[in-house]
Amino acid sequence: MRLNANSFSALRAAASLAALGLGASAVAPAFAQQPQLPPPTFATTRSNAAMSLDQGGQRYLDLGTDAKTTKSFVLETRGSVVLLQQEGSKEILTLMPVPGQRGDTFFMDYTGRTVLKVTKAGNVISYLHNPDGAPADPAGRVPPLSSPAMTASLDAMRVNAVNELSRLAGHDVTIWGTQAFANNEAWAADALSILVLGVKTANGHAGKVASSIDKVTLRKAKAPKVTFKGGELTLEVNPDDAWAGRVTPEDISKVLTASRSSG
Repeated sequence: MRLNANSFSALRAAASLAALGLGASAVAPAFAQQPQLPPPTFATTRSNAAMSLDQGGQRYLDLGTDAKTTKSFVLETRGSVVLLQQEGSKEILTLMPVPGQRGDTFFMDYTGRTVLKVTKAGNVISYLHNPDGAPADPAGRVPPLSSPAMTASLDAMRVNAVNELSRLAGHDVTIWGTQAFANNEAWAADALSILVLGVKTANGHAGKVASSIDKVTLRKAKAPKVTFKGGELTLEVNPDDAWAGRVTPEDISKVLTASRSSG
């Protein structure tokens, strides 16, 4: 019998599942016969912004781990939010999609670390266990993840962003306003990720622009906006407006580089 690439991938996934003890018992009967969910992309997370239905998740085998101890993770799209939970962990990561070249989408965690890449062809590359990236094979549907508790507390996320911005600036930088998002930590994680990425991008384009930042304020508003004045970088966002309520890393870098040029 001749096997095509999809058949081989399916057989490899099945064999790995058997080795892991993740066979049919790992997938709820209601999901066992359902087709695989396509991996999220930057475009689909934008178009799904108004959706909130829990359609369940897709389990992937991370081939970047040792062949004898292959580990899996679950990827779930919940409206505009993308969730990831690794095998053996109770933590759930909220991932931020960033468009890449050739139609690829990179997914980052709240620290700005690249976790996954989804290619234009729909292939998933994992950086969880291999810094150079390794394929991740789909291995069946699973029920929706439990309530997405963040991988770290809101305060821990803020401290992480403060440390990163202070490193980039060369002096202490404070962040205010995250307490207003205490009931929506996924949004806070997203905003902090965008903040750090935007400042890093600006630094790359125009030298040490971060050195002029003393304070960052995160504020709820009707429309997204970024301003920078007197050492204070202000991000205004609207958590009630899904994707349209976010600022982008490009918004932040443009404001910072413009202030550098005018100064």
